Amino acid sequence: LTSAAVAQDGVHMVTAGLDGRVKIWDLRTYKELYNYYTVRPAAAISISQQGQLALGFGSHVNVWKEAFMKKQKDPYVVHEMPGHTVQRLQFCPYEDVLGISSSKGYSSIVVPGAGEANFDTFAANPFATKKQARETLVNQLLEKIPADMISIDSDLVGKIDDAPRAVQFAEKIEEQKQREKEKRRNIKEKKKARGRNSSTKRWRRKRSNVMDERTDNRRKKIAKIHKERALKREQEKKNEIWSADKPSF
Repeated sequence: LTSAAVAQDGVHMVTAGLDGRVKIWDLRTYKELYNYYTVRPAAAISISQQGQLALGFGSHVNVWKEAFMKKQKDPYVVHEMPGHTVQRLQFCPYEDVLGISSSKGYSSIVVPGAGEANFDTFAANPFATKKQARETLVNQLLEKIPADMISIDSDLVGKIDDAPRAVQFAEKIEEQKQREKEKRRNIKEKKKARGRNSSTKRWRRKRSNVMDERTDNRRKKIAKIHKERALKREQEKKNEIWSADKPSF
């Protein structure tokens, strides 16, 4: 194996070997679809966004159009570089340009229809500023799949559920109800302090830290009332004791 490349759709793969064969594989079935022959073993492979296949062997660069649809008879573009040895190939994204790295430097050629003309800015924006790229990265991190959706249930790995779809759906609903019941059981009831956070109590707590003439007079008045009540209670107790000790005739 001298080189390999995977198409952007993730369905096709291209490999090149020392036997001069370039093979196209279907990754869904792992079967060979088509094969091409090169004079020398291909040292570089590149696949464009539109599915054009570029092969570099010796001093030649061949580009095949619609190579994954059917086997083509002739290459779409043929480029020769006398005295050079092609080492690497790479299509430029969103551009009809193929970059060629050889033993004597770098060059590029135009390949019509190689790049994606109508790009989706939400998926990939080649003209994004630094701020837009940073916001895109943050959004991608925030929109990641929750961990509970990608976790693996070790009890179900390697097993097949043969139950009908309606039964499976009913079981999922029942499991969800059970989880909700467990959550309700685990929730502890909060003890509410009634009246503690009322507006009047909050106002009084705030006023307790304020020292002015009005507050001082009110506190003195309250202390005087408490003192008078305490004296009155003491006097009542003395009267009760005196009445109890007084002899009756």
